[in-house]
Amino acid sequence: MNVLRKLPIRGQMFLIATLTMGLIIAILLFNYSRSAAFLTKNNEVYTNDMFSQIEQTILSNYDVVKWLTYNVAYNKSIQDYLLDEDPLSKLQRYPTLKNLFINLSTVKPGILDFLIIGKNGETFSLQGSTLNQINVTMPKKADSYFSAIQTCKNIGIERYCFAVGTNIFSSDIHNRYTNEIGQIVLLIDATTLTGGYDIKSLQPGTSVYLLDRNNTIFMSNVRHKIGQPFSFPSNGLESGLVELDGELQHIQVKELPQIGGKFVRLIPDDVFFKDIRKLRKQTIIALTVGILLLLIPFFLILNNMILPLRKLYHYMRIHHKEDLNKRVDLQGSAEAEVIGIRYNQMLSDVQDLTGQLVDSNDRLLKSEIEKKRAEFDFLKSQVNPHFLYNTLDTIRGLASERGVPEIREMTGALSRIFRYSIKGQDTVSLSDEIRIAEAYMNIQMIRFSHRFAFKYEIPESLKGTIVPKMILQPLVENAVFHGLEPRYEQGTLTITAHYDLNSGHDLILTVSDDGIGMSKDKLAGLKSQLHARNRGTDSGKEAGVGLLNVHHRLQFQYEHDYGLDIWSQENQGTVVTIRIPIQMEGRADHV
Repeated sequence: MNVLRKLPIRGQMFLIATLTMGLIIAILLFNYSRSAAFLTKNNEVYTNDMFSQIEQTILSNYDVVKWLTYNVAYNKSIQDYLLDEDPLSKLQRYPTLKNLFINLSTVKPGILDFLIIGKNGETFSLQGSTLNQINVTMPKKADSYFSAIQTCKNIGIERYCFAVGTNIFSSDIHNRYTNEIGQIVLLIDATTLTGGYDIKSLQPGTSVYLLDRNNTIFMSNVRHKIGQPFSFPSNGLESGLVELDGELQHIQVKELPQIGGKFVRLIPDDVFFKDIRKLRKQTIIALTVGILLLLIPFFLILNNMILPLRKLYHYMRIHHKEDLNKRVDLQGSAEAEVIGIRYNQMLSDVQDLTGQLVDSNDRLLKSEIEKKRAEFDFLKSQVNPHFLYNTLDTIRGLASERGVPEIREMTGALSRIFRYSIKGQDTVSLSDEIRIAEAYMNIQMIRFSHRFAFKYEIPESLKGTIVPKMILQPLVENAVFHGLEPRYEQGTLTITAHYDLNSGHDLILTVSDDGIGMSKDKLAGLKSQLHARNRGTDSGKEAGVGLLNVHHRLQFQYEHDYGLDIWSQENQGTVVTIRIPIQMEGRADHV
């Protein structure tokens, strides 16, 4: 950031222009990529919809073919024919089988022939088809097995067909029950599977292929490729951009498990991105025109504002006193001309002020000397703390000598508090803080004829804890002044300390009294003042300078998670809680 600030204005302008152009280009590229992704997604959705329709049609026709093969396989006439070993009896069953096949062939258009194959190689066909004409080898226990596509003749017309075969098992519990006794093969027109689905109604340039289990095309909108094998890309990619027949194309492949085949959709790359590339070309033209148009105001700003400012910059590089006699003539915008006029006036004023400053230096120097002298005299007038210590000790000695123990106790306590408060260190042990609070309470108990009682509950393990100096005495003073003093009955002030078991690393100190307490409104106002960001003296007049001072000191030292919290209720007393982190390292000096 500092490097950018130090660049010349012209450099910053060119940098801003470059970044702006870069940002515009990045946005356009992003929009282009998002449009391409959106187009790809739409094509995938379109393909999936088309595949779903074809798959549903194939599944529906597959179920019909499967039903037909099952009906033939377990028809009693068929079972009897295959189980009958008498040639004459078989011959007598021919008319029945022929009528059965004729009736079944009317169930689904496109059925070219039925072929029954016995276990011994005997065959029966409605149209006279033979095993040599059918190129199908079914696996054991085949369930409506679709062969690869092949050429079939029906009424003298050649067409592509599937041989759909199912093994026949005996259902006669008295004769070879559950043994394989033959096969049923249906010859169906390949177009029967798609139910006449019009795969020609596609977006221009799109090719769709339906493949059999040997990847031979049996249905496509590219008619001349029907019956030819489909060559998949060498990298085996079945979704994305591939190279086929020397052309980049977008391929999508879906499985057709019912017939063991595949559904393939191809879109040439040029067709796929035709609209996007047209949009990209228009965008580049618009961007070029926009940049050329933006260059005009850019150079106007450069000539009318930047160049005059650079000229002013060179004139303002004053190295010698004689440079104040130079004057600048700025030509450009109205603001630049005004700046030139004001700059020339400023040079004239500087020349006038230079003489005045030389004359005033002597007076300022004399005033500074007088100020330092006054500060020195003030410092000399300050009372020496050792003089106060000695004076308090003298008063204490006289009180002891003349039998006034109250004065002796008060001066001793006051001397400890005064010495403690002005010591240099910022932290002390918790036991030292308790002793100073106890000294303060001794003074107050003598002052108020022992109306107050003072006690503290501090575990030995916490007495060596390091705490900020003078955090308890202001709270004790506040409790006496606002809580216990207005109460005419005997009162008690208690100080406690314990670990915070929840956090495990915080020290909790409480200063509680059973004084007059405060109302809910006053308590809410006091809490608001304690947590207010404004730490002025006005809020301190109500809340007590001591409370605010301790709270803000703790928050400044330990951050805002620490500080004071107050609970109070009228005629029940007040509890002030201090939360600070536990510190056991080091040790403060004792009072």
